[in-house]
Amino acid sequence: MKKLTTGLLVTTLMGCASSATQHTTKNVDDWFNIGENRAQNGLVIQSEKQLTQNYSDDEMTSQFYNAYLQGHESGVKIYCDQNPYVLGLSEEPYFGLCNEENSDFLGEYKKGLNHKKE
Repeated sequence: MKKLTTGLLVTTLMGCASSATQHTTKNVDDWFNIGENRAQNGLVIQSEKQLTQNYSDDEMTSQFYNAYLQGHESGVKIYCDQNPYVLGLSEEPYFGLCNEENSDFLGEYKKGLNHKKE
């Protein structure tokens, strides 16, 4: 019984050790979702180098980065569809993500932000 317990313990520890050094691999859909989620939270695009640093356990390819960019573009459309005045009222930070798509966005955001201060 002692040999069986020792064998199971060694096997378990070996499995843990190998999984700790194993790199995770994201696919195209994962990178699309990362880009989309960042944009939906109002965050600007990260460079390929920044993503490589922030997700150091993952492989970055041009295909993955393009998926990230497409996801970000999709997320920007969703983010910029919201009411900028309400965004300002909620005092959420705004990083200029919608300035190109909607020239009034920043002004309306500031009105909402300043409304609470009056």
